[in-house]
Amino acid sequence: MTGMSPLLLLAALAATANTTPRDAIAAYARATERSDPEALNEAVQPSAVMYCADGTDTRATGQVEWKTKLAASLPPTPASTRIDWLDEGKESAVARLTAVRGALRFTDYLLIARLREGWRIVGKLCEAGVDDSIPPATAAAERVIDAKLAADRAWNGALLADSIDARALVMTVENGEFVAATLAEWQARYVERRKHSPGNAVTVTSRQVDVRGSIGAARWTFHSPSGSDWSDRALIMRRPDGRWRMMALLFVKDAPAD
Repeated sequence: MTGMSPLLLLAALAATANTTPRDAIAAYARATERSDPEALNEAVQPSAVMYCADGTDTRATGQVEWKTKLAASLPPTPASTRIDWLDEGKESAVARLTAVRGALRFTDYLLIARLREGWRIVGKLCEAGVDDSIPPATAAAERVIDAKLAADRAWNGALLADSIDARALVMTVENGEFVAATLAEWQARYVERRKHSPGNAVTVTSRQVDVRGSIGAARWTFHSPSGSDWSDRALIMRRPDGRWRMMALLFVKDAPAD
């Protein structure tokens, strides 16, 4: 796009923007099914990290490594991507996919945000060979959400660490711009907030949790004392130590579509 006029550049960006969460998922599918790093640019926000579990270990992959692997690999055969579950709102969404890549079948959870340039994936969890006949560990994921809500209600940084992994990003969208902070930053904010108020007495209005194997996702909506309504969506994983934690959290002023 070098040398384009501003109007032509805007038109080109608009033509490639993902207008729905499904568009972002479709771009992700193209990238991984065709081993195409350029298509990954259309699907994924640059700071997004992919965490993959195998029951005993968790591997984190950033964008540079992810794209390098795609560029160096041949397109897998067979290859397919199916949306099994999608929870979407006006500003954020979370999805569970079944992705076949050669001889492997992956369960993918994607966290997706509506940014100024369109919908983008801001976090991913994956696990190969999930046995769907095993009852999901839904209660464990529920406890993670409960710990996060308890942390908010008391501005308690220790409880916050009981719900969010130290590597995770806590994200939001402001005027179409992606904003992210670390767990340590949020703990520092809770210390400051506690100086001025005893806590944030939020009222939960709805909750959805979906878990397969060692990974899962959740959405919970709540009403704050200030009168605002919010939606939190998170990717949740069982770490090698057996503890479940959020690996990515996205909060927005956003009522769910349902």
